[in-house]
Amino acid sequence: MSRHLIVTLLVALALVVLTVQNPNPVAVQFLSWEAQQVPVIVIVLISLSSGVIIASFLGLIKQSKLKSKIRLQQRMIEDLKQPPPVSPDDEEDSSQ
Repeated sequence: MSRHLIVTLLVALALVVLTVQNPNPVAVQFLSWEAQQVPVIVIVLISLSSGVIIASFLGLIKQSKLKSKIRLQQRMIEDLKQPPPVSPDDEEDSSQ
């Protein structure tokens, strides 16, 4: 089994345990927003989803930067593979 699957299953198990142990709804207040009688699992799922979305967005930004860096380095490699241009002065020096 891969580590990613194991971690996902452990998080799911923790959510199930949290839900079973906390069946009572709670009141939530965030800045000026307030909600009464919200199940704990809803709060946990919203928090988890927000974290996944933010982490994915940051991962996409990093991936985009790395792809750009790879393209730049590939262009540099291709430029280095080509022989240097020979100037007319170099040809005269080598023929004498």
